[in-house]
Parts: sequence; structure tokens; C-alpha cells
Amino acid sequence: MGLILRHLGNIFFLVLSFSAYVEASCLITAGTEIYRFVRNREGGTFQDGPLKGVRIGFDRIKRYGIYLGADYFYGEGDINGKTATGRQLCSNLRDNIVEIRLGFTFQQDTKQTPFFTPFAGWGYFHEVNEFFPPSPLPCTFTDTFHYVVAGFLSGINFTPLISMGVNFKLKFMQDAKSVVSDDPVYDTVTLMIKDEILARLDLPFYYHPKILLRLGIELAPFFEYRHFGGREGFPFNFKDTKFYLYGARIALVYPF
Repeated sequence: MGLILRHLGNIFFLVLSFSAYVEASCLITAGTEIYRFVRNREGGTFQDGPLKGVRIGFDRIKRYGIYLGADYFYGEGDINGKTATGRQLCSNLRDNIVEIRLGFTFQQDTKQTPFFTPFAGWGYFHEVNEFFPPSPLPCTFTDTFHYVVAGFLSGINFTPLISMGVNFKLKFMQDAKSVVSDDPVYDTVTLMIKDEILARLDLPFYYHPKILLRLGIELAPFFEYRHFGGREGFPFNFKDTKFYLYGARIALVYPF
């Protein structure tokens, strides 16, 4: 957790320092994500359940200007399922994700025209899946990796009050690993994960009533796909695992 907080502090310091020296349209976003989490592991292990999270973000979007964005996400919830042999699984899952992005915004002269912002960036992913009774083995999996992200933001203002967009990103995992701890038989073991590509699609709708201290409201349905590739290791192999997340984010947006 200390490493995540250091990453988060450094990222937002850089973002705010950069924005202080440029003329920009900046947005600070804070809200909650409620979503269904589905986990399928090679061999027949399955878990799913509802999760809730908090996302805090910053975006600088300026017509024909440099784009700068960053966000932090924390999500948590209990997921349940069964092993391939039918035994019950129960665990608490926690996600911490930090990301920073740099790009460029293309938009015509008026605010009513669509904008398109391709970007690339860096992120850090930290997930803990802590199993508890009646799971057969009350152990904890901690999966971590850095990643390179690439994608785009897009949107159009239908009126001065209402806009919508399509946001898409791909994440390219780097040096992923899984630490297995709290096993009653084995010592803590580090397993390597085959680096795969992750994807996320958001469909944000934004309403800015120009009251309530200039705050706007964002509603964004989303779908996210995660793939942790199987890899041979000792004394265990990491089994190929796929995750499906679908839900929505509702957030307050402060423009300045």
C-alpha cells in the first residue's frame, strides 16, 4: 500500500504542476463504480460477485493541445464460486490501480464539434484475492504488474449542458507475478504470470447544470476484460485466468 501511495502522490504532483503553467480545460472527477466481477480459471474454477470501488481522476483536455490525465482506483468486495471438483470458494478481492496518460486532443474550432484524444501512458496494478473458509485452502494471492497503456478518449457536446463519449484503452502487462501467501502447507511462493493484453471500454454521459458550485454529473457504463496468462513455475504453475467486469460509474465532475 505504501508503494501505491507513493506512485499516486508523484503522479498527481506532476499533473498539477504541469497544469499550473498552461492554459487548459481541466476536470477533476470523483465517484463510485459498481460492477459485476467474474473470474474464470483454467481447470474449471469459477467465482463471481458484486464489487464496489472509488475512482479519482484528473484530465486536461484542450482543443488542439496536449492531453494529460491520471487516476487512482480502489475496488473491493466478496466473490464466491466453486472449484473444478465442486468445492465452495469464498474470497475477498481488493484492487488498487494507478495510471498516468499523455496525449493530444484533436477538435475543430467550436465546442459543439466532436473531439478525439489518442494517448499512451503507464500504470501499476495491485490485486489481492484473500480466500477464507469454507474455501479448501485459506491462502492469499497477490497479483502485481506495471503496464503500458494506449487508447483514446472521444466525445461530443450535444448542448452546452449535455455531452457523451466513447473511451477505449488497451493495457500491456509488464513482468507480472503472483505471490501466494498464508498457505498452511507451503511457504510463500512467487509465481510468474504470462504477460497478456487487457482492455476496457467506457461510455460516459456528462450533464453539467452550471449550478451546485459548477459541479457536473457523469454516468459511465463500462466493460473490462483482464487476461492473466498461464505460465510454468515451481512448485506450482500459474493457471490461465480470465476476468470480466461490467457495471457503471457515477461521479461528480469539477471543471476549472
